[in-house]
Amino acid sequence: MSATKKQNKTAATLRSMLPLFLIALTLSAVMVGVFLLIGRYDRTVLFGALLGTAASLLNFIVMTISLLRASEAEDPAKATLRVRGIYFLRMAVLIAVLVIALKTKYFNPFATLLPLCFFRMAMFLSELFHKKSEEGGA
Repeated sequence: MSATKKQNKTAATLRSMLPLFLIALTLSAVMVGVFLLIGRYDRTVLFGALLGTAASLLNFIVMTISLLRASEAEDPAKATLRVRGIYFLRMAVLIAVLVIALKTKYFNPFATLLPLCFFRMAMFLSELFHKKSEEGGA
């Protein structure tokens, strides 16, 4: 496959993930709003939400790109090894993000942790809405 086709495939895949990114960002904004409503908001909540959301989105972008590249590899054993290596690297980065949030006074740890779960929730909500629209259109 040519380099241009690979880039187009990667770009198309990332574009298809845009609704998931928007849902995850919306969930983060709702979380900050809840902190405001319960009177626990301060700048560490905003910084934690930004750190957690950025880490989560970056995690899924890197995962998607690594899986796309692995699917194009000629040697399945090397592709599997590479995907596993990138998985451990991604998890190490997420752990480092949480450690930074816990050890510094700049980030609210809870506001950092929650957005790491929001992308999975976004995927669930996206599938739920997709199934509902299929049932309604059928």
